[in-house]
Formats: sequence, C-alpha cells, structure tokens
Amino acid sequence: MNLKEMLKEAIKRMTSLKAEVERGEKSAEDLQTAVDEVKDLQAKIKAAEAADALIGAIGAPEEKKDPEGHVQAKSLGENFVNAVKKKGKIVARESFNIIAPAFEKAADDVQMTPTTAGVSAYATTYDRNVVTAPRVPLVIRDLFGSETISGSTLVYLVEGAMQGEPAITAEGAKKAQVHFADPTPKTVSLSKITAFIKESEEYINDYAFLASAINGRLIYALGLKEQSILVTNLLGTNGIQTGSITAAATYLDVAEEILKAAMDVQEQSGFAADAIALNPADWFKLRTLKLTTNEYFGGGPFGAQSVPNLWGIPVCVTTAIAANKFVVGAWKTCGSVVQNGGIRVDSTNSDVDDFEKNLMTIRAEERLALAIRRPAGFKVLTKSTT
Repeated sequence: MNLKEMLKEAIKRMTSLKAEVERGEKSAEDLQTAVDEVKDLQAKIKAAEAADALIGAIGAPEEKKDPEGHVQAKSLGENFVNAVKKKGKIVARESFNIIAPAFEKAADDVQMTPTTAGVSAYATTYDRNVVTAPRVPLVIRDLFGSETISGSTLVYLVEGAMQGEPAITAEGAKKAQVHFADPTPKTVSLSKITAFIKESEEYINDYAFLASAINGRLIYALGLKEQSILVTNLLGTNGIQTGSITAAATYLDVAEEILKAAMDVQEQSGFAADAIALNPADWFKLRTLKLTTNEYFGGGPFGAQSVPNLWGIPVCVTTAIAANKFVVGAWKTCGSVVQNGGIRVDSTNSDVDDFEKNLMTIRAEERLALAIRRPAGFKVLTKSTT
C-alpha cells in the first residue's frame, strides 16, 4: 500500500471517528490521534512529490532491463519469482520445469585483470571452434532408393519362377501354357539406431553451438553407424551375385571384371547398373592406369572427370567398402532403405544426475531397414591378396 492509499484509509477512519465522537462513543483524544495521522501522511506525500520533482529536473536513473524488456529483478528470489510468473499458473502436484534467467547483481568495485597465480590464465581468449576429427563421407544411403512405412515390419512378395514358355503353334493346335509359381513373402523388420551426447546446460541458448553439436557430432555418429549397417546387410543378403579376382590380376583386368559384373547385373536382374562402390585405394589404382606411352587411360591430372565413372557408370569412392572389394549394382531399383519417420532428436536435463550437474542429454534415434527386393541386381567382386 503506497502513501496515497494509506492517506485515503486514514481519512476514512478519521471521518468514522468524528461521527462516533459526536454520538459520544469515542473520546476527542481518539479523534485527535486520527487527525494527526492524516496530517503526517499528507506531509510525507508532499515531501515525496517534491523529491520526484527534483529527480525529474535532474534526470531519473534509467532502470536496467533484461533482454525481454522487463525491469530487472533486484534480488535472486525476485528473479526466480518473475520466471514463475512468466510460466503462468502452476497446478500443485503436477510436474513442471522452471528455468530462471541468469541474475546479475551490480557491484561498485572496479574490476581489474586478475594477477593472482592460477587466476590470470582465465583472462585468456579461447577459440570455441573445435578442431574436429576426420569425417567419413556418408554416401552409401544415397545410392539406394528410399521409402517410408508406418509400421515396424515390411513384408513384400517376390515373384515365383516362370513355368513353361510361349511357343509357335499352328492354327487350331493346342497353345502353350505359361504359369508363374506362387510369390514368396520376404520380411524385413526395422531396427532402431540410437545415440546421445551430454552437453553443458549453458549451451541451451547458444544456438549456433547447439546446432553444430547436433548436426556435426550426434547426427554424424548416427549416420556413420547407419552406413556400416547398410553395407553389412547388403553384403550379407542371400542371392546377391559374387565373383573373385586373382591376386595376379592387374587393375586393367579389374576394370574389365567390373564391366563384366555390370553386364551380369543387367542380365540377371533386368536393370542396368547405376553405381560402383569401391575403396579409395582401389580407385587410385584404377584412375592411374597408363598406356604403354605413359598416358593415363582416364586423362591426365588436369583433365580429371567432373563425375568419377568407370565404363560410364558413376563411381562412389568410400571407406565404407573395404579395399580389394568392388560392389556393382542397380542400387536405386533393386534395393531401398525403408524408414519409419525421420531422425528424431529429444533433450532433457533430468537424465540420471543431469539436473544436479547442470547438464543436458541430447538423444537422436531413427528406425530403418534395408530391403533388397532383387538380390541379383548386385554383384560383389573380391580381389585376392595372396
């Protein structure tokens, strides 16, 4: 209650006492006390108004405001209460989280660069950009087709073998019958790939760092595992074509075997090979093949291919494929990555003892499977080293 409100209440009491004195219910002394109270409040109000006028003439100090434009709290408790008010009505016994902004209390001391041993180092400027470890390009998934399902399991049908064949028949003669065996159901179940990182809770408002931590570290780690799983599942699929290359074979022989594998893919699956995946070490040996005149087959270093290719087929150079192994396939049409939704990212500061340590846990997860509908659309060549 401010002074003017107090004065209003005092005048009401004085008026009431006056009526009671006139009826003989109260003494004149009681009324005088009430009158003195009113005069005292009036004097205080007059003094306050005079002080306001003086401050106005000089210039009132500017109130400090927080980033949202609100008057800054004068105490830590008031700072937290303001955060509660912004949260809105909180129902008792219901779970809630309140994060109060940092409270900064002004100090009158002049802050100088510290000189105490062990403390002065904190005045050093640090570059917050982390020098990252080498990143393996995540390219295998892009070679496959892509599809999305709403469940956790996909069942697809593989056409049965054709029985019989068309024939040339004379007019009126019995025609040839063609029959396809019943299709075979194939099942693939989605696997969940997950990973999490822990970061200081203070980074929650450092949007640039937070985005880089998620994109450059967490999602990369998830994608690296995903790429490994896709390669392992592809090479372990029953029915894919395989071939071997002797240790004595030159890389010119290897190039010819790759072309033959591409033809086998087309012959067995009906689809043309659209990519060749191989290790950087093998691509170097193929790319540096030379004629007897010491000229490069694929052009010199200043005439490099804009898109790596072999026999006109795009080449995917990746360490996800081991050295001395070559995967030729009709990737887009014969295989696909099946996924339920996309990558989900969640965060909390309530995992284990995160709240006590001012940490937050950021979790990423995805659900996917590899469906190789036409295994014959892939051929894996392995070059012996002995």
